Amino acid sequence: MPARPVVRGLRRADLISQDPIASAVFYRALLDWTPAPTGAGFDCWVGNRRCAAMRTPRGGERPGWRPMFAGMTQDGSLTGPDDAVALVVKGRAQHGPWAPSPRPGEPCWVELSTQALERADTFWADILGWSVLADQYLVGERPLASRTTRRPAGWGWLCYFAVKDVEAISSRAPKLGGKTIDRSDHPVLGTTAVVADPTGAAIGLAAADTWG
Repeated sequence: MPARPVVRGLRRADLISQDPIASAVFYRALLDWTPAPTGAGFDCWVGNRRCAAMRTPRGGERPGWRPMFAGMTQDGSLTGPDDAVALVVKGRAQHGPWAPSPRPGEPCWVELSTQALERADTFWADILGWSVLADQYLVGERPLASRTTRRPAGWGWLCYFAVKDVEAISSRAPKLGGKTIDRSDHPVLGTTAVVADPTGAAIGLAAADTWG
């Protein structure tokens, strides 16, 4: 019997954007990403690690950010309770508790905002091979993600990216055409902010140099 797949982290985060060029300009200025054009949009890099990809919607896709979890047996998309969407791919994770520590601009955490905690736990933990402890999803004994009934950016998955100074970077967003929509003391990450880009897509910012 084949081994059950276990997701151990992210390959990257994907942005479905109505205007990938505007999105690439915004995140290059905000997080110092290096966007590289592709046939479909942009791959975004921090040094030699790809942290994100951007493209236009296909077939009625809802715009916004979504995590791409790695470690499954096939590529695809999952839609859980509250219409939370995540992508899944085969192969190794590039960002997570077993990956190199996040550099500024790289993913450092993911969190699920849900109004249906038990249904969300059953769906995501069962499919992705996680266990649930308090408000966190674990792989083995290592925390990989968290879930909350707060909704700083609506229901669904929120990707957090590492920065050196949360206040300084979040204050830069309005000057670039975005906005800061939430600031909080996160139970895992400490001081955080949530910012929206000019298209309305939201990410979290955390002063993190480790995963979570």
